[in-house]
Amino acid sequence: MSEPFESPENERPWQVELFDSIWLLAGAAIVFFVLSYIVWGLVDILTIPTGG
Repeated sequence: MSEPFESPENERPWQVELFDSIWLLAGAAIVFFVLSYIVWGLVDILTIPTGG
């Protein structure tokens, strides 16, 4: 009988690779926080009312 979920042994989802590597996980966290603070800052700047 064949297995219902056949996949090559070397092929793993990218999420598993991310959580297995501490450096990839740290890099992903840094990228996430940098992008979130940039977006937060842009939203904050764009919502400042104009004077005048």
